[in-house]
Amino acid sequence: MNRYLKIAKGLLSMLALITLTVGLAALLRVTTPARVGESPLVSPTPLGVIYFPLPTPTPVPVPPKPIPTVVIAPLVRTATGYTYRLVTIPRETFKGQGELCDLQVSPDGRYAAVSICATEGVIFDVFIVDLTQGAGFQIGICQQDMTQGCRFKPTWFRGWFPDSRRVLLMSDWLEILDIESGERKRITPEGETVTDAAVSPDGKTIAYTLIQGDRLIFRDAAGHLLNQVPAPSPKPGDRPEGIAWSPDGRFIAYIWDQTVIQFNSFGPLWVTDVQSGKQWELSPKEVFDGFPTWSPQGDRLLVVRRENIEDRSADFDLNRLVSNLWVVEVSSQTWRQLTSLKGHGVWSPVWTPDGSAVVLMSNLAGQPDAWMIHADGSGLLRLTSDSPMMPRSLDVMP
Repeated sequence: MNRYLKIAKGLLSMLALITLTVGLAALLRVTTPARVGESPLVSPTPLGVIYFPLPTPTPVPVPPKPIPTVVIAPLVRTATGYTYRLVTIPRETFKGQGELCDLQVSPDGRYAAVSICATEGVIFDVFIVDLTQGAGFQIGICQQDMTQGCRFKPTWFRGWFPDSRRVLLMSDWLEILDIESGERKRITPEGETVTDAAVSPDGKTIAYTLIQGDRLIFRDAAGHLLNQVPAPSPKPGDRPEGIAWSPDGRFIAYIWDQTVIQFNSFGPLWVTDVQSGKQWELSPKEVFDGFPTWSPQGDRLLVVRRENIEDRSADFDLNRLVSNLWVVEVSSQTWRQLTSLKGHGVWSPVWTPDGSAVVLMSNLAGQPDAWMIHADGSGLLRLTSDSPMMPRSLDVMP
């Protein structure tokens, strides 16, 4: 009997083992993943090659920026009888962002180039305003990526050509733009990063400097290299700034070894003979000159001499600026103080076209206004009151 019970238990154990094996096999068939392509529920096309069309990018329209309003004031008469008109931009009419930092009337008096910059002094918008019609448009150097049309880089206006149609523009490179035809031409090669530039009075030569600061470079309007003049004593971070051609095109004045502030550079004034490359310093030691401006006759240079260079708040708040105008006879290197504002400031001077007077901005009355002083230092005259214009720049025209 016991023998039969043992046999029965053995059979039951074997049956249980078989049942367990069959169950495990069935379970494995259910949970083991099938290879791609073997299941009838899986598409025979591999997932990696299924593409869905991407939407076509739509360029976001950029609303046009407001065009600055340029105002031409009534005639002003100098002591010699010469008359001129003051050109400004009224503060209350400007609806854009930023502030005026440069205003230049074209040689024929038809257009004005208006440069608007950020608080940090970086120019980001340049406009051309037709003074005969009041209309205008924005100009600039285009981004290299033109897939969505011309999007302007931060652009600096660097001067009119004598024909009053072409202008010199600066970003990392230089371009000549015809504002009437729209034709533009790059004149500096790849690999050069330009920091300042100016057009010669006859429009045939462009002088500019690079970020390395080691030389002045001269090219013609087609971009051909004409000459290079080494900087006085190359120093890291120093480079010629405020490049200004003499009216006869023989000399270039610039600021060297400068202290850079937000809107302008101040330092020693230097002059270069364009043909010979000879250079000499005009400023006395340890002064900070800026805004070099040739007289129409080309015999004198006018500068703003900064007296509180250590007060960096004056870079932004013009009412804190302390400076005066000085004039130097280039041939004799004789200096003469033109203004004596005693704790007040002056900036952005412009000679009248006959050279008999200088128009300037000053905080002499407690706020920025336009003033005129005769070339001999007499007759300081206030031209505006209550700061009706944007204060960092102005110009004059016959």
